[in-house]
Amino acid sequence: MSTQDDPPKSQDPAAPVFRPGEFVGREGLVRNVVWRLKRRESLSIFGGPKLGKTSLLHQLAWHLNQGPLPPGSTRPAAVYFDLAVEADCQQLRSRSQNGDAIVLLDNCDSLVEGDNISLSDIKLTQEGASVFAGARAWKEFERTEWIAKKLKPIPLAVFLEKEAEQIFCRSLSTAQKACALTYGGTHPFLLKILQAALLCGTKDIRPEQVVEDVRRSLFPFFQCCVDQMRDPLEHEVLTYLTGVAKPVNPKEVARAVGMSTIKPIADTLCSLGLISRWIRDEEATLSANSRLFNEWYLETLRCPDLTDT
Repeated sequence: MSTQDDPPKSQDPAAPVFRPGEFVGREGLVRNVVWRLKRRESLSIFGGPKLGKTSLLHQLAWHLNQGPLPPGSTRPAAVYFDLAVEADCQQLRSRSQNGDAIVLLDNCDSLVEGDNISLSDIKLTQEGASVFAGARAWKEFERTEWIAKKLKPIPLAVFLEKEAEQIFCRSLSTAQKACALTYGGTHPFLLKILQAALLCGTKDIRPEQVVEDVRRSLFPFFQCCVDQMRDPLEHEVLTYLTGVAKPVNPKEVARAVGMSTIKPIADTLCSLGLISRWIRDEEATLSANSRLFNEWYLETLRCPDLTDT
């Protein structure tokens, strides 16, 4: 059931969101992360493009910085840094080693692929916990380095169905909601893009036509997601799931691709937002549940030149 008011017409559906009424779907995760941070645990968040890493960090900063400062303190409880921004990197380098604020680090792939900052530039202390958030490059790096022993992993995924419905505005019709879920699946970014388009459309336009009008604009995002894949076996599993376009038991998928288990691959594809993993009728299932993505992916397999359009 929708709980959202209509967003301002100027609001960018791709922009990060935080604060009550705007940040939806991961409130339980925020509570869990806050609890762990207050226990001085440091965490590593991994997720594919537009899965909500930045929104999650902004929501954590907002939540942790609510209320009065502790007696004698002039510093915020949490500080956010975007490692893809040079000014943030400079500020982080000059940060006092004695700081006890929780440090929230976004776009940590820059620690691996960028030139602005390295892990040795970051002054971490036992007094304040840290959160590192990144995509595939960060995951591969922290998994093989000493830092993995210090960070507890938190993989993101697409929303559950009940979480996805929280994104919808009150004025969206039942038919429009059903259309958005059919074509976007439960990926938060796709649902926001489709909802924005549906809200801008006139009532005499069918929802399916609105989706068709925005389809091509999503191709660069789809390509960005697929570019995060590294292993040919990941493509095999994704090709199978996009082809069947329905929930499938992981064991059935493993048999179809000739493997004894696909758990590590499924874990990665779920964290990239390309597939979902749910329990249905007490049975584990995997599915590629976005019709828009499935159609694009299968078409690019047949016509690779489409990735350039």
